[in-house]
Amino acid sequence: MQRWHHGLFVVLLLWGTPQASLHAEEIRYRVDIEAPDSLDSLLRKHLDIVKALDNPRLNRNEWLRLLGEAEQDAQSILATEGYFSPQIDIETDQQDTLSHASFKVEPGPQTRVAEVEIEFTGAIHLEDEHSRVNKLKENWALQAGAPFSQDNWGKAKRTLLSDLIAYRYPEAHILRSEARIQRERNQVKLRIEIDSGPVYRFGTTRIEGVQRYDAAIIERLNPIKPGDIYDQNSLLRLQTLILESGYYQSVEVSADTENGPVDAAPVIVKVSERKASTLSTGAGLSTNTGARVQLNYEDLDVFGLDWRFVGSFKVEQLAQSLNGQLQRPQTENGFRDSLSSTVGRTAIEGQTTTIFNNSLKRAWGPRRFEQFVGTGILFEQVDLDGAESSNKQVATVSYGITLRRVDNELSPNRGYLLNAQVAAAPLDSLSDGKFVQTYIKGQAYWPLAERTQLITRLEIGAVNGGNAPATYLFRAGGDQSVRGYAFQSLGNREGDAIAGARYLLTGSAELVQWLTREWGGAVFVDFGNAADTIKTLKPVYAYGLGVRWKSPAGPIGADIAYGQDTGEFRLHFNLGVSF
Repeated sequence: MQRWHHGLFVVLLLWGTPQASLHAEEIRYRVDIEAPDSLDSLLRKHLDIVKALDNPRLNRNEWLRLLGEAEQDAQSILATEGYFSPQIDIETDQQDTLSHASFKVEPGPQTRVAEVEIEFTGAIHLEDEHSRVNKLKENWALQAGAPFSQDNWGKAKRTLLSDLIAYRYPEAHILRSEARIQRERNQVKLRIEIDSGPVYRFGTTRIEGVQRYDAAIIERLNPIKPGDIYDQNSLLRLQTLILESGYYQSVEVSADTENGPVDAAPVIVKVSERKASTLSTGAGLSTNTGARVQLNYEDLDVFGLDWRFVGSFKVEQLAQSLNGQLQRPQTENGFRDSLSSTVGRTAIEGQTTTIFNNSLKRAWGPRRFEQFVGTGILFEQVDLDGAESSNKQVATVSYGITLRRVDNELSPNRGYLLNAQVAAAPLDSLSDGKFVQTYIKGQAYWPLAERTQLITRLEIGAVNGGNAPATYLFRAGGDQSVRGYAFQSLGNREGDAIAGARYLLTGSAELVQWLTREWGGAVFVDFGNAADTIKTLKPVYAYGLGVRWKSPAGPIGADIAYGQDTGEFRLHFNLGVSF
């Protein structure tokens, strides 16, 4: 039997040993396939004669029938990938105990898109949506010159239709579609006609599943007003807001476009409520503060007013804390009010800090542009190894903003995050000295290629004024700061301790190469330091390698970093996006 050898081809060897045939006719069946890498798995998966090898009832008559149909079968499979003029040679070898078929496939040139014609009818024209139509055409996936396949053709149509359904036109549908193949030119002309249907508007909202908690919690979160134009993003946004409130374990938000009127489609919210109170425990490990155990308590109906209380007791090797926060449901004006109290102790780099802090905070705005104002009073005791201890009291007011402009908050690929805060102790009568603290942190995500991503980070802090407490000063180093250096090991040296400083500057540039959809490798450079003057703020550097995993909870990373100034390697772990 003849064999072929070519550098562009791989050989796929498939064996079938049906038990029935061995016992009855003692015949083995075998198929060899030579085809380009991109097509050999396709043929292996879909060729009927290959699939029959796993059938224990395969016999000689069935084998001969499949052989007779094999060429047409292979042509049909290759046509789905745009190969309409393949050369398929099949050689057979029939022996007493072996039936063997050998396929050699020369697929020929792949068909490419020569012309695309997309037509729209329906309200999309009546609503003067010419810019929308142009954008849909520009985003069409199979532009002229692109390789054609049935799979890509189907995906392009589904994407186009999904874009219309998600935006204003939930009844959009394809009237007709056609792919005209020109075999002699290896070209295809595509034509698709879509009826957008009418423009839908939202009606009133109906809430189902409410038992423990007041439906007003959902009503105050709802940004959708009767008469608003239908948009799936609005429904998804409402679903997210309800889940983030913390009162519900599952939420489903939809619009009844089938039974409701076009100009008032009801919005239906179905919820499953969480238990009123829960108690949980946990354990973990941080390369910053060591091993930890934690006890959490949550009550979602404090005073019978649907106020939410969240408390936690956390013990770590380097830090211990007792926290409690009372949160009021969002008001009709969109304000989110909370009252917090914290007792904590940290012992890091020779500085032991004990605090008692109470704060009142009001936040508002969507996650894309979130703001807050707050006020608080802090009592602090600091003990430094080899230096004097101190006790301070400050009353502060604060303001902050957070901008989120990323394509996916859980695992961003493109966009940026920015957080800016200012805190001030303006009155000598309430504080041991006046000061202003300013802090800015930004992180940007840049897709350089399909699986290559650049992540940059910059962090700046400054304290101006008098006797600021250690809680408002800066130290650097650790997992989310300058990797390669111990947690908060960069700052002012006082006695045998590293104390906080007035100025902070850290940054990072990280290149991530995703090897699969979930796993990737990273190389990075970190820099930064903390000092009492800008002149003495000299950054130190670190270099490292890491592994990344896109887990369901967000990106998880493990890094090995080398600190240039210390000459030491350190291991770091990080979870999620810290904004």
